Amino acid sequence: MPIVSQVLRPLGGLTLALWLATNPAASQEGVVHWRMNSLLHPKLFGEAGERFAETVRRLSDGGFIIEVHDRLVLDQDTFGALNSGLVDAVWGSAGHHHREDPALTIFTGFPFGPDPAGFTAWMRGGGGAEALEAIYARHEMKGLYCGILPAEGGGWFLAPVESSADLEGLAMRSFGYGARVLQKLGVVPYELPAEEIRPALEAGLIDAAEFSLPSIDAELGIADVAKYLYFPGWQQPVTSLEILMPEKTWAALSDHHKAVLETACGDTLSWTAAEAAVEQVAAIAAFRTMGVELHAWPDEVLSDLRKAWNEVIAEETARDPLLAEAWKSYLQFRDGYGDWQARAYAK
Repeated sequence: MPIVSQVLRPLGGLTLALWLATNPAASQEGVVHWRMNSLLHPKLFGEAGERFAETVRRLSDGGFIIEVHDRLVLDQDTFGALNSGLVDAVWGSAGHHHREDPALTIFTGFPFGPDPAGFTAWMRGGGGAEALEAIYARHEMKGLYCGILPAEGGGWFLAPVESSADLEGLAMRSFGYGARVLQKLGVVPYELPAEEIRPALEAGLIDAAEFSLPSIDAELGIADVAKYLYFPGWQQPVTSLEILMPEKTWAALSDHHKAVLETACGDTLSWTAAEAAVEQVAAIAAFRTMGVELHAWPDEVLSDLRKAWNEVIAEETARDPLLAEAWKSYLQFRDGYGDWQARAYAK
């Protein structure tokens, strides 16, 4: 399926540039300065936040300046940092805030979910944005969908996986709903930060790890230790990126500055979709030269993982009415989108 390409978002039938030309008062506003905390490593698509900030500066002609700070606060401290005014905004993904609200996890990407084009369609026009807004509203937060990354690797292993039985008792770095699913198959999950994954594998503290895209895993040196990489990345077919801020911060912005942020999000979404896809090609080629064995998950394992995911999402939606509404929104979108995809494209 082709990656979705975004252009400057229409603003009431006008592009941002034309809107500015017909609204000269916008350029007379005082300069807005924000401190934005990035939860992503600078070289691991954290650079998307820097690019986003530069686009905001350029589109506002220097009237909106966002200073990007690398992990000034940790993901679990995000809501507190925003509410206290320590930072004005946060660059990351909704799933970073799963400790504050587990329902946010599906808006980063979820097991056996859609590809980047499908996820973007759901978020931009299929009801996903409204579902996320309802969940953020209970924390008085406002998020804007600003980026999309393709599927992660399915997992790095020190030994081959030939059946679901090989997962029983395995210590594995994992995250979010993927970890919950693996746990049902007997895996013991650990949510280690990026820089601790390779040392943990080298020391034998864990037997396997799933973290991110192949290109990001390469930067972490995981392929130097674990030589078995499995596909597909069933646990996270996409990773979404966003800018998050308090609702009161968004409400205080002028229409002009809101338009600047929304347009910069569209530009960054387009850039991440294309750039991330290209980088995976080079990463996979490099793995082959390093002797990494690229494997497809055995059918039995994928089937068991899918069954476990169905159990996990049923448990989660039963606990949270807003998550249930969000999941219903996705399923309705998936049915119609899947029908169109099946008819529109040759297999």
